Amino acid sequence: MEKLKDERSKKVIFVAHCILNENTRWLGGAFRRGCIDEIVDQIQDLGIGIVQMKCPEQQAMGGVVKTGEWRMLGAKDTLLYRLKGAVLPIFIGNMKRIYRKIAKEVVRDIKDYTEHGFEVVGIVGIAGSPSCGVNITYDDFEGLTEFLANTDIEHLDRENLNKTLIGLCTKGKGLFIKALEEELQKKNLTVKIFEQDCIAEMRGERTPIELE
Repeated sequence: MEKLKDERSKKVIFVAHCILNENTRWLGGAFRRGCIDEIVDQIQDLGIGIVQMKCPEQQAMGGVVKTGEWRMLGAKDTLLYRLKGAVLPIFIGNMKRIYRKIAKEVVRDIKDYTEHGFEVVGIVGIAGSPSCGVNITYDDFEGLTEFLANTDIEHLDRENLNKTLIGLCTKGKGLFIKALEEELQKKNLTVKIFEQDCIAEMRGERTPIELE
C-alpha cells in the first residue's frame, strides 16, 4: 500500500448537517444562504476532510421543513392539543429511536476511519439545537408546543419564534449528541465534540469553532 501513498491528510471531522447545508434548519432559523463559510474555510485550511452527518431532525420530524413540528400550530382548541400529554411522549420516543439509528451509522463510520489509521479530529454540533446541542440545548418540548398551540399562522413570525427558542435554551446536550456519546462509549471510542454557536450566528456574528 505504501506505493499508493497520496496527498490525503488522513484527518477527518464529522459535522452537523446544517454546517454545510442550512436549508435543513428549522423554518426561520437559516442565517446563511448555504453553508457556514468560516467553519468550512477553517477546516479546509487545516487540511481536514469533512464528513457531513445526516440531519436527525429531517429524518425524524417529517422531512426538510419538519412538518411534524408544525402540527401544533394554532391547535389550542383542538382535539390534538387536548391529547398532547399522550402524543408528545410518542413523538419524542420516535425521535430518540431514529436518532439512535443515525448515531449507530455515524459511529460505524468513525470506527471504520480509526481502524484504518485515520484521525477523527472531532464531531461538530450546534449550540441551541434540541438535537445537536453539545453544551447548550433545549429540551422543553412542552414549552415549544404551548407556544405553537397558542400562535396562529397570521401571528407567527421569525423574530418571535427564534426569541422563544432562545428562551427555552439551557445547559445540556441535545438528544442526538446524547445518542452519539452512548454509541461511542459502547465501541470504546473517544472523540472530541465541538459546538458551533448558533445563537451568536442569530446575532449576525461569525462563528468559527475552537479545534484545539
